[in-house]
Parts: sequence; C-alpha cells; structure tokens
Amino acid sequence: MAELGISLTGKLIEVVGSQVIREICSIWGYKSQLDNLRDTITTIRQVLLDAESKNGKLCHEAQDYILKLKNAVYDADDLFDEFLTLAKLKQQNKGGKLSEKVRDFFSTKKNSVSVAYSMSREVKKLKKKLDSIASNHNTFGFSIDSQPIRERREETCSYVYKEEIVGRERDVDNIVHMLLDSGTHESVSFLSIVGVGGLGKTTLAQLVFNDDRVKNEFPLRLWTCVSDENTKDFDVKKILTNILESTSHDKYHGLPMDLVQRKLGGLLGGRKYLIVLDDLWNEDRDRWLTLRKFLMVGGIGSRVLVTTRSKRTAIVVDDEYKYELEGLSLENSWRLFEMTAFGEKAKGTHDANYSELVKLGKQIVLKCFSVPLAIRVVGTLLYGQNESKWRSFQECGLARLNNGENEIMSILKLSYDNLESPLKACFTYCSLFPKDFKIEKETLIRLWMAQGYIVPLEVDQSLEDAAEEYFSILLRRCFFQGAEMNKIGGVRYFRIHDLIQDLAQNIAGNDVVTLNSIASELGDDVHHIFHVGSKCRGNFFPNCKIRSYVRDDSKINFSVVKLIENWNFLRTLDLHKLGIQTLPDSIGNLLHLRYLDLSYNYVV
Repeated sequence: MAELGISLTGKLIEVVGSQVIREICSIWGYKSQLDNLRDTITTIRQVLLDAESKNGKLCHEAQDYILKLKNAVYDADDLFDEFLTLAKLKQQNKGGKLSEKVRDFFSTKKNSVSVAYSMSREVKKLKKKLDSIASNHNTFGFSIDSQPIRERREETCSYVYKEEIVGRERDVDNIVHMLLDSGTHESVSFLSIVGVGGLGKTTLAQLVFNDDRVKNEFPLRLWTCVSDENTKDFDVKKILTNILESTSHDKYHGLPMDLVQRKLGGLLGGRKYLIVLDDLWNEDRDRWLTLRKFLMVGGIGSRVLVTTRSKRTAIVVDDEYKYELEGLSLENSWRLFEMTAFGEKAKGTHDANYSELVKLGKQIVLKCFSVPLAIRVVGTLLYGQNESKWRSFQECGLARLNNGENEIMSILKLSYDNLESPLKACFTYCSLFPKDFKIEKETLIRLWMAQGYIVPLEVDQSLEDAAEEYFSILLRRCFFQGAEMNKIGGVRYFRIHDLIQDLAQNIAGNDVVTLNSIASELGDDVHHIFHVGSKCRGNFFPNCKIRSYVRDDSKINFSVVKLIENWNFLRTLDLHKLGIQTLPDSIGNLLHLRYLDLSYNYVV
C-alpha cells in the first residue's frame, strides 16, 4: 500500500532541492521553507518504509493514517510537478540563463499577485499540511529510525523461468495416459489438474500439450487461458471467443452469441480435439454446464484439460477425472534450488564454503513447501550472495513462515523486499494489468517513465537505458515470465505469473485497480486504472486524482471531454482504438500528461 508513495518521496526530496524550485521560492523569501519541507518529506519517507516493513499488519486506524500520509505525498508531487513543468515550458520558449527565465516567467503574468508569490505560498501551505499529518506518526507506533531491508544491485543470475523444468516427468506420463485412455465412453471427457498456486500446473499442461504422443493423438489442439474468471464474472461467450481466436488471427469479440456458437461448431464438429482451459476458477455448476454444452461437439476421444487452484472447481468440472498435483520431491526440490542458487558454479565444487552453503540451502529448501515457484524465487534471490546472506535468510527470513499458500506469498515478498525502491515502484505498477495479460515491454517502459519511477542507476545514464536495465533485473529475478522475443533477440512481450501478480496487487492495495466499468464508487485512494471491457456508466467520470488510465482493446463510447475535465492530474492517458478523429482543446489543460496513446484511431 505504501510503496508508490515511498517512490514519490524519494523523487520529492530531489525536486525540493532542485535549482528551479529554490529560485522560485527565493523570489519571495520562502527559500528557507524548502529545507524544512525536505526534512518533513524525509520523515514521511521513513514512516512509509516502517509501514511497509510491517507487511500489512496494521490496525484500521494506522491504515487510515498511512492513506492520509500517502495522499498528501501525491498532492505534493502534483504541486511540484506543476512548478517544474511550467518552468520547463518557459525555459524552452525563452533564451538566457535559468534565473532570468524564471523571473521573466513570473514578471510577464498579468495577475496582480505574481505566480511566484502564489507558488511560494502553496509551498508554505503544503509544509503545514504535511507537518500536521507526519507529526502524529508516534500515535500509531511508527518509527522514523526504521531501516529497510538492505538494498542491492542486480544479482548475476541468468536463469530463465521456462527453460528448466525439474521432477515432472512422471506427472507428464500420468496425465498423457489419462488423456489417451480409450476406456472412457463419452465422446468428450474432462480432466482437471488441481493444486496450490505456484506448483507448476500451467507448466505441466504445456509439457503435456506439446508431448509427441499427444500431438499424434489429437489432430486439433487448442489452448486458452481463462485467467481467474470467477463465479460472478464467468463469461462463457468470452471463453468460447478466446478458443476461436486461438486458431487464427481473426477477431471474434463483438459477434452475437449465435454466430460464435456456429463458428465454434464448424471448428470442433466431428474432430478429435484437445482443449486446454488454463487457470479456471468457477465453482458454479450451472455456469460450467453452460460452457460444457458448447464443447460437446467433438469427435470420439476428444478431451478438455483444465488447470485450477480450486478443488471445488475440479469437482464441478468432473469429480471422477482429476489429477491432484503435488509438490516436488525433496530430491527434485534440491535439484531445482541447486540450479537456481548455484548455477554452473555447483559443478565440481567441493571447497568448505560451498559445503556450508549446501548445508544452509537444504535447510532453506525445507521451508519452501516443495513449491517450484517458491524454490525458484528463493534460489534466484540467493544466487551470488555470500554465506552471511544465506545464513541471515535461513535464520530470519523464513522464521515466521508455516505451511500454506499465504506463506508462499511471504516467500515471494522476500524477493520483492530486496529490490531497490525505484524497482519496487516499477514492479508494483505492474499490478495495473489483468492476470495473464500479454504486456508489451516498450509500452510498460514508457508507462514507468511517465509516472516518474525511473531513476538512473549510473551517472550520465539515460532514462531509457535505465528503464531497460530495470526491466532486465525484474525479468532475471523471476518477476516476469513467458518472454516472446523480437527478430533481433530482444523481449517484445511477456506475462506475469498469477502468484506474482497477486503479490503486486497485495502491495498496491487500492492505489491500482482494474475496472470493468467506469463508476462513481472510485475512492480517493485510487490513482491508477486499467479499464477492461466496453462498459462505461453514463459517460460519467468521478472527480478524483487519477494518474493512469489504461485500457484493453475493447470498443467503448465515452466523453473524452468529461474525462479530461475530471481527471486533470493524468500522467498516462490511453485512447487507442476509440475512433477519435479530433481532440478537444482542453487536452492542453492536462499539464502533468507524459504519455498519450492515440494509436489505431483510423478515419473511416
């Protein structure tokens, strides 16, 4: 909940000390206020860091306090961003030294009270507001002396998530045997792979899907990710459309259900097929039966393979045919950990230091609950670290963990805790995207830059190069997966594992939300929106301080004028594929705007 606010405090500390802001405030004698304001922001940063270190274990009163503190930081960032933007615009339009331009900017204003005076007064008011909130931190038990987990530069691990799979050979054989079993009498039968998040259900399904025995048996193989379509939002038409679109580049969304049904029947009718429904989460039998009837048109021996985290879902699909995936054996758990934590260094190494790391590693593996994702993340985290880091992790990092999926999330968060603050903000911002969303790397980098999250890691490093390095670090540390490469070997698209996405959403809290309609219920703590689908309630955009508005490809009809009027703190505005031919003049009022997507607005 606090991380994006922490990132902003770091940015504010730099901005408050900048030459432009100090010259603005010195014109009317408010320069001394900046030093005091910087001290206040530093205190706020320490309080937010302390709140983050408590891993969400805060009472409601403390949570409300942190929310007020974070919103005050957002207000401060908006104010100083306005100052800097206006000064930069004037600097681009006039020649001469910086101080002359700043003074010229304010002297040309017709207002009786100069803009410089107004801005200086705003700084004074802001400091008073921040002081009144920050001074209460002791009331809620927050410390300003807390030290975050020691930040590190990137580890040298080059492990790629999907390249090495350990200990699933027997599972593959078992599932292939079930799929090829000729003893079933139904033309289409259903099989579920069920297990806790992170066990590798999707990876196992991919291995089966691409097994030569399966390829030879099923002339038609189709894959679609249902991606946590829960009972309330379970959309049969969407799932069927996704199945159709997996076979071609044609788009079927927007077609009436009757036409979707006929096209699906034409595709599946009489053919022996295998369909994988990955990550199904529906526990409503009636809704499942609605989907099921559209799939019962295949040839004899057709199969539907489902992966799910819900045992209830597996029962709803077919109680007789389900495969409960277990964790890795201790031997295979160690093999996977050894590959990620030691890499090539493990081969032929027999010195005392390596032996001690092995001893510590085997104790750490026991606490990873045989879950491949947890083992992989922990191994990646420890790669290249010295013995003291391993020992500290074994003694303290896992001390509070017990069995269960929540504890696996705790393990994943340990990797997050070891990111530097700007990287934490970039990762947290990824909670903006829906699960299993295919994210374009270049777009994500631009979004990070628009929000001001990128801080160069080296002197004279450009923001673009720093952002590329940020992405590489998060990819290598297993926060991203499923990379699709471009023609020159660079990453073009990627996805985020569901558990990692859950982690990002837990950290972001209400700051970042995914909506299927624009509604008036948006709270003051919401700042970043991903809009899914075509619903928009009455063209109404509630008046709040939204910083990101990003969309999927759905057609939507709403008032751009109303959006701009109500959301004038936007840094990111996505208006692609809306059929827009002109923009209102009020777009110029979006002073903070850094990213505007108007792509694919073709004039017909």
